[in-house]
Amino acid sequence: MDKVWSRRTFLGGAALLAMLLAAAAPSRAQDDRQTRYAIERAQIGVSGKIIQERGGTWGDVTFDPARTQTWHISDRLTGVRGEGRHAPNGSNSRAFTYEATVNHRNGSIERVTYDWVRGGGGGGVGGGGRDDRAPRWLVGSFQGRSPSNRRRVNVTVGRDGQVSAIYDNGSRDEGTYDNGRIRFNNSDVWDVSRVDEGFRAAAGTRSEVFQSGSGGSYNDNTDDNNDGRVPRWARGTFRGTTDSGESELVIRADGSATARSLTKNQSFQGTYSNGRLRFDWGTFDVQREGDGIRTIQTDNRNNQTSYRRTGN
Repeated sequence: MDKVWSRRTFLGGAALLAMLLAAAAPSRAQDDRQTRYAIERAQIGVSGKIIQERGGTWGDVTFDPARTQTWHISDRLTGVRGEGRHAPNGSNSRAFTYEATVNHRNGSIERVTYDWVRGGGGGGVGGGGRDDRAPRWLVGSFQGRSPSNRRRVNVTVGRDGQVSAIYDNGSRDEGTYDNGRIRFNNSDVWDVSRVDEGFRAAAGTRSEVFQSGSGGSYNDNTDDNNDGRVPRWARGTFRGTTDSGESELVIRADGSATARSLTKNQSFQGTYSNGRLRFDWGTFDVQREGDGIRTIQTDNRNNQTSYRRTGN
């Protein structure tokens, strides 16, 4: 009798364990999908930021899967960190580390940062600390006019002293900061000094002020005014990653707007006024985000997309 009871007890326990494992399997599978999705979205955000600030193409940024980590932030947010390499246009690759926060429910990328690794051209990805050559007040993206040729330009300075300049006609120049000067590969040299929320660049007898996220000598902080003009920071060409893939958004000074799906090559017309974008499928609040913008669907605040500026 004891043997029969023990066998029944064992079989009952095994059945219960099987039921519990079967119930847990979908939850684990969902967690795995969310993790993979968060990693994919984070790496898209990192790649886009590096390409925008340092040039190259999507294929020039690679990631090390073995060094990718995730952590739980909230029921909708996942943190992702890892390491990778950037080799624009076939040049020697540079190693970097990155961190990102991703909303795994709607795919929006809440935050992206990256740092170059000292000696990033060779050795392992984790082979050193940051090389902080540039002062903290000079690190970031700034807009103004070049003191060399008076052309409008967006300048990005990294902690390691690497400098990228993207002019209003789309041309690009690379340089380095060292000891109070930015030296570009085209031989231009700017003497730089700190001013409120930006820096002053001087070349020869000319000097220009660059402001963080603004337009230098023109007022870039103006919001919609009585004549309905679009603020300068919201005008231009932007790119971001939506649920349907990479998309391009163009907002013009007259308030007309065009959204184009780069994956499906479909275009949609809309309008901008009073801080909102309106398309047939929805209305979005538009917020300034560095040199780019963020759109937030008015009837679904979780649907948010960050767009980086790609043209004026």
